[in-house]
Amino acid sequence: MKRKKRQWIYLAGCCAMLFLMMLMLQTSCATSEAAKAAKAEQLALTKAKIEEGLANRQFTIDIERAQPQAPVGVINLTSPYSVTVDGDTLKSDLPFFGRAYSIPYGGGKGLRFVAPITGYYVDSSHRKRHIIYIDAVDTEDSYRYIITLFDGGSASVSVTPRQRSHIEFTGQFKTD
Repeated sequence: MKRKKRQWIYLAGCCAMLFLMMLMLQTSCATSEAAKAAKAEQLALTKAKIEEGLANRQFTIDIERAQPQAPVGVINLTSPYSVTVDGDTLKSDLPFFGRAYSIPYGGGKGLRFVAPITGYYVDSSHRKRHIIYIDAVDTEDSYRYIITLFDGGSASVSVTPRQRSHIEFTGQFKTD
């Protein structure tokens, strides 16, 4: 009799554990669904801000990493750097690592300038990203910026000056 009672207690304990595990699984799934919904809402909000910034030609990319053409690899940047489009003006506040072919005496300003935009084109035909082509000319050089802006807010910026080597940056779309 005692043996059957122990088996019954063991079976009841197993059922209780199974019930608790199912309850925890259901709770975690509900939490996971809520997290997915919040993430989807944040993505939609970021995407809307990106499209508004592109339509108004008012946006900023905060730069986090640089990748020069020279074999140095990726450089994590610790100071705040950015690229800003404000209407018909390009404000570039970027460091330069690489080779200069013909520059003013003293090194020049590099990629730190404010210049009028001479060419601006947005290609939104790609899925989940926009590619922005910007041409600008200042007193030192002429530049081609190609900004690939993803719906999640990440961005890559490719800079091709005429008098310096090509350099690429990665960063985030500024949502404020």
